[in-house]
Amino acid sequence: MTLPPIYGDLAPLLPVIVVLVTAAATLLIGVFAGRSAPLGPLAVAGVAVALGITVVRFLAIAGGEPLPRTLGGSFLGDGLAGALSIVILLGAGATMLSAGAHVRRMQLDHPEFFPLLLLATTGGLVLVSAGDLIVLLLGLEVLSLAVYVLAAWREGSRSGEEAGLKYFLLGAFGSAILAYGIALTYGATGRFDLAGIAAAGAAPDFASGGLLLLGSGFLLVGLAFKVGFVPFHQWMPDVYTGSPTPVTAFMSVVVKTAAFGALLRVTGAATEALGAGALGETFTMLLAAVVGATLLVGNTAALLQSGLKRLLAYSAIAHAGYVGLAVLAGGPDGMRAAATYLLMYTVTNLLALGVLNAVMGDDDQGDRLERLAGLGRRQPWLAAGLALALLSLAGFPPFAGFLGKVVVFQAAIAGGFVGLAAIGIASAIIAVVYYGRVVVLLYLHDPDHGVVKQHRTVGSTAALVLAALGVVLLGLFPGWWLDLLARAPMVLGGA
Repeated sequence: MTLPPIYGDLAPLLPVIVVLVTAAATLLIGVFAGRSAPLGPLAVAGVAVALGITVVRFLAIAGGEPLPRTLGGSFLGDGLAGALSIVILLGAGATMLSAGAHVRRMQLDHPEFFPLLLLATTGGLVLVSAGDLIVLLLGLEVLSLAVYVLAAWREGSRSGEEAGLKYFLLGAFGSAILAYGIALTYGATGRFDLAGIAAAGAAPDFASGGLLLLGSGFLLVGLAFKVGFVPFHQWMPDVYTGSPTPVTAFMSVVVKTAAFGALLRVTGAATEALGAGALGETFTMLLAAVVGATLLVGNTAALLQSGLKRLLAYSAIAHAGYVGLAVLAGGPDGMRAAATYLLMYTVTNLLALGVLNAVMGDDDQGDRLERLAGLGRRQPWLAAGLALALLSLAGFPPFAGFLGKVVVFQAAIAGGFVGLAAIGIASAIIAVVYYGRVVVLLYLHDPDHGVVKQHRTVGSTAALVLAALGVVLLGLFPGWWLDLLARAPMVLGGA
């Protein structure tokens, strides 16, 4: 049977379908079997199958297979979607591997936990493949609603309740702004699809440039809430600190990657639609100002933090600024730089938060920096993993973080944003101070506390080992990933 032309090739939808079916299966099994059901292994298996399908599709596209036209172009299957889907599935799988022991220890192993993680992953996969604004909003809401619940997962915890409420209120505010931007953009162009918006704005007789600029600005602000750009970052430190550590890890890699996928699509379409004139320059200047402020505020605020989760929250804000350099660069080169940085950041941050999860107390607290003093003598392997992650986040060679920074700086300079690249380099030097302070505590300070308990299982240990290998091997041998990205076609908003 031949599918109608509007459906085209449905293969890019297979990973989304696999994860969604796994979410439904784990929910039903959890409801009827309760806490005794192996929901974690089932969730990881579903993500692994989806990852395998995504990798095969990505290799096929990089090998020259024609791009599919799924749902009339509303769901994209290009190289950007494939690369970011791989990052999302790796982050989700690693989070699920390490989350089982944590939720059991904290008595938070309710049957809805893994289905919610899977639903959020489904939303992320839709978001990075969105070819029109309606699909983008749908993916964003599926992702966000699940994570709102997960952020407040710790029952009876004041900080957990605050995290969930703050994330919900500010996230809903961001979504409302995004929806208003969609309405304004449609009013200006009469189109929801990104390619149609870019084509309409570039038409010689287009007369609604001001309205399109306003709509594009609202779209930018709505997505800036999700990625953590300054000044829309206020929720991140409290939400990261109050959420269970596995949820913090999920938000820092999966949610961030998905939101940046949408931002890359939207800014690509907006830049093409607004053109190189005054309207386009205004939009670019607005985005450049936000990125510059994000780099400076994230890194300077991290200097003042006394808890590792809060420090990593401000670090996540700063790293959003680095990815923002790639977004500003635009075009296929900017997309490839963003995909590279997000992969490097994902493996590195998963390692840092995985180690933290292994040494934190039974109340999911105890992340104060002084508690880590002397960890190199008490738990040398965990200390080595944390030090490795922090050095990579700081951009030390030959680790993955160094390559990520080089790639985004090169993209920014090639795109003409030399001043912002200089701000990024200066901010990276500031970051060395607060990352280095933690490394010094690990090895050069006497322990202030007793023996640190290790909370590790086979799954969480496997996640830590894989993340550590990723940090080292991606830093030493990045050529295969860069080569695949170079050969995989990237669809711009107006392509």
